[in-house]
Amino acid sequence: MAMKNLKIGTWISLFILSLFSFSAFAGKGVIVNVDVPGMSFQAKTSKLKGSVKKEGDVYKADKLYVKVKSLKTEMDLRDEHLRDKLEYKKHSKIVVSQGVAKGGKGKAIIEIKGVKKPINFSYQESGGLFIAKFPLSLKDFGITGISYMGLGVKDKVVVEASVPIK
Repeated sequence: MAMKNLKIGTWISLFILSLFSFSAFAGKGVIVNVDVPGMSFQAKTSKLKGSVKKEGDVYKADKLYVKVKSLKTEMDLRDEHLRDKLEYKKHSKIVVSQGVAKGGKGKAIIEIKGVKKPINFSYQESGGLFIAKFPLSLKDFGITGISYMGLGVKDKVVVEASVPIK
């Protein structure tokens, strides 16, 4: 079972790196929620760099990022596989840029493994934090065929991010 979780976790964690979450941290942080038939796991980090600026009723973020090495899944071997799959030596960061939001919805660009894609997200403000939530498709970043012993990782992961507002 541990080996099964490791292989599945490696691929799932790859996209989980991008996720930012309010629920897991009292402050800033990122959580990626990954589902596999019969199980799920999270990749988390509280080492999010950057902030969101509020200008009237508009929120803006020029650049937010997490270092791939800071993502943790609560299993050392899965963490190692995650870093390898994300090619952390070549692509050390997952970056969100050009973020603009208003009225509970926003848009930004996310870069994972050197691939940039637009994202749409929902958000709320709570306790000085900008809390965003968005889905990601693994295949959009060249991540496909993720399975172990016949169990495949679902293509969609959900990212939640909690970012300080300045």
